[in-house]
Amino acid sequence: MNHDPENWFKHSTDSHNEPSMRRIKSRFGKLNGYAMYYISIEIMMRSGGWIEHADLEIYTDDYGVELDVLNSFFSYCESIGVFTSDGSRYTAEIVQATMQKRKRISEIRSEAGSIGGKAKAKLGNEPEPAPKKPKHTSLAPEIIEHWNANAKALRCKKLTSDIEKAVAKRCKEYTIDEIKQGIENYHAIVNDPDCFFSYKWNLAEFLSRQNGFPVFAGDPTEILAKYRINGKTQAPKSRKELLEVYS
Repeated sequence: MNHDPENWFKHSTDSHNEPSMRRIKSRFGKLNGYAMYYISIEIMMRSGGWIEHADLEIYTDDYGVELDVLNSFFSYCESIGVFTSDGSRYTAEIVQATMQKRKRISEIRSEAGSIGGKAKAKLGNEPEPAPKKPKHTSLAPEIIEHWNANAKALRCKKLTSDIEKAVAKRCKEYTIDEIKQGIENYHAIVNDPDCFFSYKWNLAEFLSRQNGFPVFAGDPTEILAKYRINGKTQAPKSRKELLEVYS
């Protein structure tokens, strides 16, 4: 359990008796309704303050319910004003208030540190330290978003160290657009009934395997034609044979 106050949000000691919570519990069960609400708040807090409508299916395991129940829960919470939506994302007032407070605290700390550093340099007659170079921004979240936008199965639920390493490795050899195109090519082939390749990898496997991403990188028309079954193409009889041919 994380005891860092930076990861907390306010929780009223009487929240289970609030009218909106009573409505939720009446509709979805005393324990289930209460748990589903706070699971939603926790997911929003660790996802930048929002839950995408299209991502609800990713979180069904977290809630332990079917997707239709989860959709019904979010729609109901929106109808009674517990959650709000901008058309594609859900959020809650308590989440946005907490995020704004954290942002302001971070700004105050940064300002205080800057003032303190300048004062110390002035008192000690020392030159101000050179500004720190910005940290390298990982492209993994962008790659995950593109993978999930194209995947019908094995969607990526979270960023792992394996994905970070695989993305970093491929970014040394390919541009971000080339990686995205390779992802699109792979999913187009896997989801095309006229293509004989149907083996499914998760994102980390696809990027790290030699017979994964490199095989699907390139012009989409050429890649698709390579795997399409027609009069001139004989589909491999086994997965082993397929991987040997196209590795």
